Amino acid sequence: MATQHATTTRGQTAQASSERPLRGIALFLADRPSSPAPAQPEDPSSKRPAQPEPPRFRIGDIIHFYLHLLGVVVSTQLIVWGLFFLLFLLLGDASIDGMMRQLVNLSTRYVAAGFERQMQFKWMFAAADLLLCFAVIVIRHERLLPPKRTRFSAND
Repeated sequence: MATQHATTTRGQTAQASSERPLRGIALFLADRPSSPAPAQPEDPSSKRPAQPEPPRFRIGDIIHFYLHLLGVVVSTQLIVWGLFFLLFLLLGDASIDGMMRQLVNLSTRYVAAGFERQMQFKWMFAAADLLLCFAVIVIRHERLLPPKRTRFSAND
């Protein structure tokens, strides 16, 4: 008997819950007008061509873009400096002692050189830096622009 009572109670609960959505739909349909409103004829002279809405830039978007740009520039320069470090490490037979000997040799020659030779070295270093930066940027081209953010509402 207890099992039948539970079944009856469950059946009534299921029946009551199935009536609720129908009652809600009936109330929704009762509020709607029975026939659609007559359409007003449109005046062709009042119809304007649809113009796209100009993009709205929020200050947060601008800050996000420039912070991302700063991050790309800084990380690219750090990668290039790491490549120079790796170059000198490899020139010194992959040991710190050998790298330091190469740097001492380079620095003594730089100090002993005249002004014109020092300027040539600076230009050569700048050209190598720019070339490596360009190569790193080409390799990392997918990370140049920040990812597009989705907007959840028009009021953001």
